[in-house]
Amino acid sequence: MAFVRNAEAYEVGVNGRKENGNGYGSGELERLAQFFPDGTRLKVPVLVARLPLGSSESMATVLEYGTSREVIFRCAVPMEFGEHVRLTNRDGSLDTEAEITAVQTGVSETLVAARFVTDIPNWIIKA
Repeated sequence: MAFVRNAEAYEVGVNGRKENGNGYGSGELERLAQFFPDGTRLKVPVLVARLPLGSSESMATVLEYGTSREVIFRCAVPMEFGEHVRLTNRDGSLDTEAEITAVQTGVSETLVAARFVTDIPNWIIKA
């Protein structure tokens, strides 16, 4: 699945985050998340590194939405459909390769959906 869409005009809100006309910065996220109906909102800080390793520096971001197999995060650098990345959290409980399955470009950042290359049991638990 691929979903590429240029974002509409957004204003910069509090804390420098993009916001839509309603004052919410999640409109773009919600549109992309609709393709993952089994997902849930997250706040998991990670490092994202393009593969092969060493091809660029790692960037810090937050996994904002996820399922048992996919995640969505914001990225300040352009990513492309089919590209592979390594996602690693601070304690090492998440250290996996993922393939970019969707990209939604915005004015100053990009929303990226990525699917894990291998199964990761119990990495996300819903209450």
